Amino acid sequence: MQTHIPNAPRSEPPSTHLLVIRFSSFGDIIQAAAVPGAFRSRFPKARVDWLLRSDFQGLLNDHKNVDRVIAFHKKAGLLGLLRLAWQLGAEPYTHIYDAHANVRSQIVLCTLRLRRSLLLPKLPWPHWAQRPKSRLRRFLFFRFRLRSALPRPFLGVVSFLAPLRKWGVSKTPPAPPQYFIAENARTEAHQLFGDFRPDVLLIPSAAWEKKRWPVNHWKRLIDLMPESTFAILGGPDDAFCEELAQIAPQRVRNFAGRLSLAGSAAALELGRLAISADTGLLHVADQLGRPVLALIGPTAFGYPSHRSSKTLEIQLECKPCSKDGRGRCSNSLYQRCMVEITPEWVANCANETLKDRR
Repeated sequence: MQTHIPNAPRSEPPSTHLLVIRFSSFGDIIQAAAVPGAFRSRFPKARVDWLLRSDFQGLLNDHKNVDRVIAFHKKAGLLGLLRLAWQLGAEPYTHIYDAHANVRSQIVLCTLRLRRSLLLPKLPWPHWAQRPKSRLRRFLFFRFRLRSALPRPFLGVVSFLAPLRKWGVSKTPPAPPQYFIAENARTEAHQLFGDFRPDVLLIPSAAWEKKRWPVNHWKRLIDLMPESTFAILGGPDDAFCEELAQIAPQRVRNFAGRLSLAGSAAALELGRLAISADTGLLHVADQLGRPVLALIGPTAFGYPSHRSSKTLEIQLECKPCSKDGRGRCSNSLYQRCMVEITPEWVANCANETLKDRR
């Protein structure tokens, strides 16, 4: 399977040309989506390309600060990746940012360097930056609970911007929106929602069970807000979402599994407030600048970055215990870090936000 690179404009390339390499995942791409805007704040006329996996291409096709999205198809394999990197080596990039730092991105960088040295030896060597994995610091942070090893709270957007400070790019997140809704996704969401405009969008699912807010807490939250309407967003496997809709069918609608990923992101525009644990849609709401309550439990890297977002969490010695919610819970009360974020607390914060929005 061939990997497709959209044709570059025929005009002369600008003096500053950035390649961002971040193949996946959903949440990380969304948080890294602030990089092009921050880079252009420093280099206003810069051209920005982004290399990512083809199944995430739709997330950036309408990004206002990305000129070209370059998609790599996993089925193309190693040879396809090498061919793609060889093609990119002919581009006169002035800056290259490896925002992934995995084996695949290292293959791309080595191939880029090889062809650049052979094909364009007279051009200045590109400026390189890489987002560090900080494996030793993470080991000390989680295994030995050396909490000074990593920033707390760990802001994902800031972590993607920090390596660019050597280029004069600020690590302060640029003002939202830094994620941009595609028109076809917006149409998808509007068609499904019709005239329904919920007060609150509930995002009750997450990739790992340990970072999910308990289902009974979501049910209690709906009961505590009898004047509010709710829409539930989730994936096709989140069957428990229908339980929430049955709490008050006249004011709760379940859209889980009925929207694409991009369509779910677009649906965030239709509510006045979103409530979510550490999941990709939380970061979409944050990057859109939409009001969101972030329910943060065992994870270390799920914190939102913008003023429109508010984090609710409790402080425990065992928290955070993992980077993404995997592994066992060491507390005597299972999932205590999520259980003790009470529905009453969330309801009070939600009502205050809705009042301010009015």
